[in-house]
Order: sequence, then structure tokens, then C-alpha cells
Amino acid sequence: MTSSSSAPESSSNMQQEVVPIYEIKGRTMSLEEWDLKIQTENHVDFVSLAYHGCNISKYYEAQGLVGYFNLLNGPTYQTLVRLFWVRASIYDREASKLEEAEKVLINPELEGKSKREMGLEPFVSTEIKSSIMGIPVHISKEIISFILRRPAEGTYKVGIKNVKISPWNEIVHQTIFNSKEKGVYADLCMERKMMLKIQNENLLPKCGDSDQPSLEHKIFLHLFITRERTNVSRYIFMHMIQ
Repeated sequence: MTSSSSAPESSSNMQQEVVPIYEIKGRTMSLEEWDLKIQTENHVDFVSLAYHGCNISKYYEAQGLVGYFNLLNGPTYQTLVRLFWVRASIYDREASKLEEAEKVLINPELEGKSKREMGLEPFVSTEIKSSIMGIPVHISKEIISFILRRPAEGTYKVGIKNVKISPWNEIVHQTIFNSKEKGVYADLCMERKMMLKIQNENLLPKCGDSDQPSLEHKIFLHLFITRERTNVSRYIFMHMIQ
């Protein structure tokens, strides 16, 4: 039987284990929360689209995104989204090194120590860091992958240096416009128009009135049309930090 003298210690230990870590993070935007324009994803009814002759669900099934589109039927908590983004910052390898340098500047004895010895978390991957009402919130491609319920793997093509002469132009134009020559939005068939709309509203959201996607966005669409396994999680995350 546990003695009465040990009970308070056990209770104290239990309390210490469940104490949440709060983080007071300053604003990283000069805008106020209500000045942010929130672009919410739109519900996609694949059954109705198929009924009207636009059966495109197979392209998203091939990418393992059925669960993701079901998720879009849920609510969007715009207040939390606003609170997150006005305090958000990119935490990459450079930011990690700066964090170490600041620690050493405060305490020179930490020079040459590991991040753990400095009391810092080791750098794992690039993240978007913020806090909502003092609670730390992080977004990474691994977290997006968890939400999508599919591995963060597959084809990923970005960083094309010379877009005008890239061999990808002919490839994607053949897939999207059925021609090696560059087409315009009006040249797209209804199926391609709908897939581009879904991409712009639900996968790689973009603002503005331009109907012409970038080459990288065309490649993303090409991968979906050809049903080549795509690293959707990485695409979404990198789009968020651009």
C-alpha cells in the first residue's frame, strides 16, 4: 500500500506531466486579423459532376485524396485561422541556426553545445510556427501528410530555372491542351477546366483573376491527369510558404 507521505509527491509529478507549454508569440504581420482575406476551400460533389458528364473522381482516387475531399465538408474556423497567420513565421534551417546564435549571444558558455544542451528542440524539417491563445501550433509537410492520410511521397517538380525553354512545356501542353503548343483557358475541355478549378480552390489556392497557371501548377495538373503518384503534401506545404 502506498504511504500517505508519498501521495503528494505522486500527485505533484502527475500535475507536472500534464502542464501545457504556453508560448507568447508576437505578431509577424502589420495587418490586423480582420484585414486578412480568408480563402476557404469549396465542397466538391463528384457524384453530381459525374451525373452531368464530368466524371473526374478517378483522378483524385488515384492520389488517395478521397478522405481529404470529405474533410472539406466540415467547417472552417476563420477566427483561429486569422490568429494563426498574424503570428506565423517560417522555421527553416537558417532560422534554426539563428536561434542557436541568439542562445550563444546570451550565454557564451553554450558555444559548441548541441541544440538539446541549449534547451532547444533539434531541427527536423521546415515548419510554419505560430501560436493561438498561447498554444504553440506548427504546420509541416508531415502534419499535412497525416491529415491527408497518405505518405508524403511521390513526384515533386519545382524550381524550374528557365521556364520558357523547359521541356516540361511540351509535355504539359500535350496533356492539358492536347497540343504541344501553349493554349489558353478557353481551349480546355470541361473536364480539364473543372480539375484546374479544383486545384486552384482546394489544393494550391490562388487569388487573382488570371486563368493562366504557372508551369509548376501545370505540371501538378499534368501529374493528376496522368494519375502519376504525386507528393501532394509537399506541394501544398511549399505552396503555403511561398
